[in-house]
Formats: sequence, C-alpha cells, structure tokens
Amino acid sequence: MNSSPRQRRKIIGTALPAAVLMLVSSAVAVQSVGPAAAAETTLRAAAAKAGLFFGVAASPNRLYPIVGQEFGQLTPENDMKPDRIATSSGGLQNTGGADTLVNHAQSNNMLVRGHTLVWHSQAGALQGASQATLNTFIGNAINRWGSRIAYWDVVNEALEDNNTGRRRNQWPHTMNRDANGDGDFFDAGDTDVIRDSFIRAKQVVQAGGYTTKLCINDYDVEGLTVQGGTPNRKANALYDIVRNYRQYIDCVGFQAHFNDNPNSIITDDLQANIQRFADLGVEVHLSEVDIDDDLSNNDIGAGQAENYRKVVRACLNVAKCTGITVWGISDSESWRSSERGLLFTGGNGSYQKKAAYHAVLDELNKGRGSVTPTTPPVTTAPPTTPPVDPTTPPPTTAPPTTPPTTGCSATVSLNSWTGGFVATVRVTAGTAPISGWTVRLTLPSGTTVTNTWSANASGTSGTVQFSNVNYNGAVSAGQSTEFGFQGTGTATGLTPVCTAS
Repeated sequence: MNSSPRQRRKIIGTALPAAVLMLVSSAVAVQSVGPAAAAETTLRAAAAKAGLFFGVAASPNRLYPIVGQEFGQLTPENDMKPDRIATSSGGLQNTGGADTLVNHAQSNNMLVRGHTLVWHSQAGALQGASQATLNTFIGNAINRWGSRIAYWDVVNEALEDNNTGRRRNQWPHTMNRDANGDGDFFDAGDTDVIRDSFIRAKQVVQAGGYTTKLCINDYDVEGLTVQGGTPNRKANALYDIVRNYRQYIDCVGFQAHFNDNPNSIITDDLQANIQRFADLGVEVHLSEVDIDDDLSNNDIGAGQAENYRKVVRACLNVAKCTGITVWGISDSESWRSSERGLLFTGGNGSYQKKAAYHAVLDELNKGRGSVTPTTPPVTTAPPTTPPVDPTTPPPTTAPPTTPPTTGCSATVSLNSWTGGFVATVRVTAGTAPISGWTVRLTLPSGTTVTNTWSANASGTSGTVQFSNVNYNGAVSAGQSTEFGFQGTGTATGLTPVCTAS
C-alpha cells in the first residue's frame, strides 16, 4: 500500500457523476410532492428542482434503499476501473459488479458516471499499454453500456501534484511527445494521450449514436488560487487542456476532496473558477466531494455544515454546474473515515443525518442564485460527424454580430465578489485575419492583477497590458479568442484597447 493519503485514497476509489437534463427533469416529476413552493425532503428531489443532480459513489454491496431515495446519480467507486474490467488487449472482463450498479441505477431512474477509462493508477492489465490498446478498451467500455452511462471520465488525474501545472510523467503520459519543444502538447506533430483518448471516445459515441458526455477529471483544481493566494497552476493547466480540446470534451470534474493540504482547501474563488470553465461551454461537476473535519477544527457540526454550504452554493450560482456527487454515504464507510467528511454517520444501511446533510438540503432548496454566466456558453452538442483534424484548436467564442472593420476589438465580462473579481476578455479580429494582439487596460486605483491565463501579462496595477500566447495569436477574420485574469479590488468601468499585429 502506498504511503501518502492521496495515493491510499486512489487505490480505494475515484469515480464520478453525470447529468442529462431530460433525466433530471423526470426525476423532478417522480420526487416532487405537495405544493410547488414546499421544501423538498431529500437531496435528490431538492437538487432536481434546482436543475442539477446530487449523486453518490457506491459499490454493489452498498446498494441500500437510501441510495435511490437520497441520490439521483451513481458513480461506481471501483467497479469500472481498468484494474477491474480491462484485459491486456483492451477487452472487457469481470463486468458483473459494474453491471449490477448500472442496472440498479436504471431501476431507480438514476444517472450513471463511468469511472474511469484512462488513468495512470489502478490500470491493471493495461499498465504500459499503447495508445492503440487504450483506444480498443475505450471503444469496448463505451459500447458495452452505451447511453446508460450519462457521463464517462475519459481521462483521470493527468496533472502532477504540488501545484506544478505540469502533466504527469508516469504511463500513459510517457507516450506524450512535444515535437517542437515549446512546452505544450497542442501542436501538429505532438503525441498527446489526452487528446488521442478523447478523439477515440468521441468517435465511439458518435458512431453509436449515444447521448453519453465525455469528461476530464482531476483534484486540487477547485479554486483559482491555493492557500496563501498563489495561483492554482494545476487548475490553469486543466483550463488550457479543456480550452484547446473543447470539441472533444463535454464536461469537467472537480473532485473536491477538500482537506488541510494547502492545495486542497476551500477558497473564496471556487465559484469564479467554476464559472470560467463553464464559460468554455462545458458542464462542471463537483465529482467526488468530501470535506475533512480538519477544515472546521475537528467540528462535524456547524463548522463542517458551513463548509458544505459554501461548496454547494458555489455550484448553484453557476448555471452550467450541473452536478454534485459525494464520495460515499457515511463517514465510517469512507476512504478517509478518520476525517469524517461525509453527510451521514452509521453504516450497513443504518444511517443518521449530520448537520452537513441538513445544510446541503437547505442550500439546495434555496435553488439557483442570481449569478448568471458572464459570457454566452458555447454549445455542448456533439458534431454530427467524427472529428477529422485533432490539431486544430476550436474557436473559443462566437463572433460578434458586427466585427470591427480593421485590426481587433476587445470586450470585458466580470464575475465579481467582495474584494476580488475574475475578468474574461474577448478579443475579436476585424474584417481581416490577425496574427497577434495586445490588449491594454487601466485598472482602478487599489486594484491589482494576481493571476492570468491564456495571455502574457505586463504590469499588475494601473495601466496593464496583455498579449497573446503562442496558441491564440492567430485569429481569423470576424472570429474571437479569450483570455482571463483575476484580481483584488474592483474592476468596474474597464475600457480595453486592442491592437493587432
């Protein structure tokens, strides 16, 4: 057994949830009772009324009545991982446990999240396999359950620990090759196991006519910052992956295993980070939630309940945050039982609700907040034909109705909270293509830029300047690209000036 708590947890389980709005709507019809204004009495019903799913990770021996009563989504904790179901040639074996979970979910009108197809850990017979073998396994797994799986975690935990912002160097990421040495894997000629696995999964889904959505999942990616206000480089790296491969990726899972690790705390900018991913047009899920009692001074009463409120509210305030899944039913049955991070005590089918349960139920019953997406989301509908050119990055936003006649223009959208903000800047080319751009802004007095993504920044206060990075300088006529930055203070009244090259 590995020594680190993170590694020990991963040997036990790492799955996730999923949501199809049609099914969520049907869940509302089944669960809702009494007057429309009445508060719901289960997590499942309250979440469905708010327009998202509330799920749980489980195993075949824990399919107690509470699973279908309280939860509208089911993630197999271990039974769909490669070490359980994959052969060395990419075939399937020992699918009985997974079949039991899928059948149970279907019988109880629950969504299922398949977890997981490509992962450096618990790879079993796939360890060291080629991309071709991984592609075989991806096809076999998706086809076995088809649309009965609402979401699949195609790639899991691709990024290093300790906030480096780098890809892992373990298999299967040893298959990556940065052909031109520019430090990314987004160029023609590069080998990228993330891209190639998603391309294969998308082709299988399209060929089968499935409704399944394809997700990337990771931990310590929840906030824009980590403890001390340091930029969350791991979250930024995940953002770049999703932005570059948006045509293949439908959803993002923030695992949300919150603990006292400096990179795993609950930050005030959790909602802002959810929002910036949502602005790419993907669904965002809090996919493996548990909250260490250390974050509330060993308090599983009001302190832990308040932490759960913050996390649930951050999701509810973003329209495309469409699901929350807790990683188990009760503390005693959790991979981190000593940290008492779940919503129930007890075990073996006899459970008692904690203060955290009541806080979550109350927050769900309050419904969606007044915060709406700051930019129109990109459509998530899959293309009607399989993707052909995996090296061409997708356009990040729709073009404005009236593009500038020459050069470029820029607009700013803000997501603000007390003491801070996230700015999303859209750069639009005029009637001719551009090969590079620079955006200049004058910030209000007392406002400071603390974090930037998808741009090179010059200056942190007063007049600041942002220029394109290598992958988003070339913009076709009338098309757009985006970058973002986070800051402290306020950012009202910003007037961006765009210069093209």
